[in-house]
Amino acid sequence: MPSRVLERDLKNSIRDRLEEVPMTNRLQWDVFISSQIPAVTNDLPPGASEMKWSPISSTLISGKRDAVLVDTAITVEQNQKLAEWIAASGKNLTTIYATHGHGDHFFGVNTIRKGFPNAQFVATREVIGVMQQQASSPVVSAYWEVRFPRQIDSTLVIADELKEGVIELEGEQLVSVPLGHTDTDSTTCLHVPSIGLVVAGDSAYNDVHLHLGESNAETRKDWIAALDTIESLKPAGVVAGHKRPAQQIRRISSKKRENTFATLTGPLPILTRRWNSTTRCLCFIPTV
Repeated sequence: MPSRVLERDLKNSIRDRLEEVPMTNRLQWDVFISSQIPAVTNDLPPGASEMKWSPISSTLISGKRDAVLVDTAITVEQNQKLAEWIAASGKNLTTIYATHGHGDHFFGVNTIRKGFPNAQFVATREVIGVMQQQASSPVVSAYWEVRFPRQIDSTLVIADELKEGVIELEGEQLVSVPLGHTDTDSTTCLHVPSIGLVVAGDSAYNDVHLHLGESNAETRKDWIAALDTIESLKPAGVVAGHKRPAQQIRRISSKKRENTFATLTGPLPILTRRWNSTTRCLCFIPTV
């Protein structure tokens, strides 16, 4: 059976805080964590013998019959386990949504669709632009296949545009919210107002190292602005795109975000060490 992270006590505590949110048909959500897997690289930090890819969160939002999946994993094996987990829910998967264009969040669509052939794959126009780069032969060959040899699906699916920015799930709206630059360009989150949920993609990390390779001091200010956007939605819970399984809630204020994140400068290796020595979590409200 695939590894399944339900974190029921944490989610129940979040749901207890939703009593003031008016709703007619409360949706449910579960989180599947694709565990860390080895990545082939010669660029290891001092003292390390191997590199492991960060655990990846995939969120299933479901009603009585149907469900929406937010983000997949990287390898065929990871996504086969994810597909088995979805099938075990007994729900009809209608839609797959990608929060952003990094390959480790959409390379599994073909594998998922083998079990759910009618599931529509959608993303914003801007996210699709990043996807097309990530799924191009030069990037797959030089980056993804090198790190995960013979593990990437040979069929990489590009999303259709979510033109109205809203997914309908059994009468409830799941709203795509543009966030701009976070750990890459043109990222989004998916907001479910009826249950106070935000699936944050890679705008939020929880107790795992951040991907800083596409950021600098200026774009990290954009990342903080993205977190402020999520905070303005007043969510009861936020699903981080990469997280350690069963990691507990923690809080970081806007002031601490600025002090420990946006002001970091310098070459990436130095910056990364400084960031790691400060904190490994970019969260600010109840985060799962």
